[in-house]
Amino acid sequence: MNNKKIIAILAVLAVVVFILIGTASHNQNQAKTIRIGAVLPLSGVQAFVGEGMKNALELALQNLDTTKYNYELIVEDGAFDVKTSISAANKLIEVDKVDAIIDAYAPIGNAISPITEKAKVVHIDIAFDPKIAEGDYNFILFTTPETAARSFLGEMQKRGLKKLGIFRVNNQGIASVHASIDELADKYGITIVSDEVFQPGERDFKGIIAKSARGKADLYALLALSPELEILAQQLHEQNIHNLSSTIYFELAKDKSVFEGLWSIGYGKTSSDFDARYKAAYGRELGFGSANVYDAFNVIVQAAESVAGQNKPTSQHIAEKIQSIKDFEGVLGKLHVNDIGIIDTPTMVKVVKDGKLVPVE
Repeated sequence: MNNKKIIAILAVLAVVVFILIGTASHNQNQAKTIRIGAVLPLSGVQAFVGEGMKNALELALQNLDTTKYNYELIVEDGAFDVKTSISAANKLIEVDKVDAIIDAYAPIGNAISPITEKAKVVHIDIAFDPKIAEGDYNFILFTTPETAARSFLGEMQKRGLKKLGIFRVNNQGIASVHASIDELADKYGITIVSDEVFQPGERDFKGIIAKSARGKADLYALLALSPELEILAQQLHEQNIHNLSSTIYFELAKDKSVFEGLWSIGYGKTSSDFDARYKAAYGRELGFGSANVYDAFNVIVQAAESVAGQNKPTSQHIAEKIQSIKDFEGVLGKLHVNDIGIIDTPTMVKVVKDGKLVPVE
């Protein structure tokens, strides 16, 4: 065998060894990688919220300290549509083999939670409806309906407001908030004098405004999402009705200027450090749910890292560790996981000033 053939054979062997080493290293990394998927509304009417959440998740990944495991983020567009979101969740589970999924809004969380429970994949949703947390693998990281209702009714009581009118869109999360307000109103000395329900996509509210106005409420609670929320408020203003407020939902408005000067219950104050890091990274203010998904990502990481041993933890182990968290220091403050898998977040009274919700001093 001449030298040229020997060199050629050695070169081939070197390539094979390099490939084998690289493959072994890749497989080892994959075995130590925890994949976190997200189904967010990156298109459609809630895209402005979804983009902010995506930014926050990317920031959470970038801000990780030294960890035992590698973490990968895979984001899919659910388009704020149930069927699209179900397809996205199935893709994350069946193709990407994710260990956990983060999503937002009650209709989406309710559609995905049976899928994640069956597949034994950890699932954290940003929404009100407690039904989403049913099962061993499903969780919620958001203000509970009772917390929101108590905050809202307590502020009404403080301001001497006794008659409440409600406008609400037909949505599972909003139905949960409404149920808590309805249940607790008497305890705060408040009477619900009107209660109008409308469907998503509605644009003409003149009829239900006229009907509701007969109750002469001291305050009207707007329980809706953008853009119906802003359209409803504008039509109320046109009828000279300006005594408006909400439980969290002003936070979801794309254009808050229509609520200028009005108070509302908002989510709790986030850490100033997080606000600054987010703004420096993306050149924009925090949007609705961004702090929640940031904390949700880190809850999953903390749970995974706390599983004993060096082998990659299963989703079951991660879910069990999440359920056992009693105090988690997040950007939303100190969080606690209750017995049914809901991580309740604090609220505070805010007022719209220069188109932004700011805490009431």
